[in-house]
Amino acid sequence: MEKLIHDFWQPIANFLPRIPALILTFVVGWLIIKLLLAILARGLKYSKMPKALISVIVSLSSIVVWVILFAEIAREAGLGSLAVTISSSLAILALALATGASGVTSDILAGIFLARDRDFSLGYKIKVGDVEGTVNQVDIRKIRLVDEKGISYIFPNTKLDKDGWQLISREPDEEIEKKEI
Repeated sequence: MEKLIHDFWQPIANFLPRIPALILTFVVGWLIIKLLLAILARGLKYSKMPKALISVIVSLSSIVVWVILFAEIAREAGLGSLAVTISSSLAILALALATGASGVTSDILAGIFLARDRDFSLGYKIKVGDVEGTVNQVDIRKIRLVDEKGISYIFPNTKLDKDGWQLISREPDEEIEKKEI
């Protein structure tokens, strides 16, 4: 019985001293990620890129840096195989982007093409099917429209790319313009 208790508590006792370092790694990583994404968003803002494309780039970059942080935390926790698995997810994402084999990848690519379109930007009023609203947010997979009643509609990027949309107005909504990406 004593051996069973020892075998149960020993891994926990070995892990406890690592907790402060893991917390510190997370906090420092979180701060670095916030700083990097803010710098990236601000830098891209001055690059004359369409706002929707900037939003997609920042969203994709956010995913990559968070995956890297969690892989590092797993490595520090002594979970090397989990760290390798997490890191390999970046390789899988890159492979999926290269081959265009999944719906997620199609949404990502469609989002990039939409963001580059001169008739599509944050604050523009568009019509998708029967829904008319202002483009409120564009991320890596979805577009969010808000109608005059304040109702949000969420569409996968591929829907707009395949089915098209109607441009109602290029006049950006003032609140959307002020909103940080």
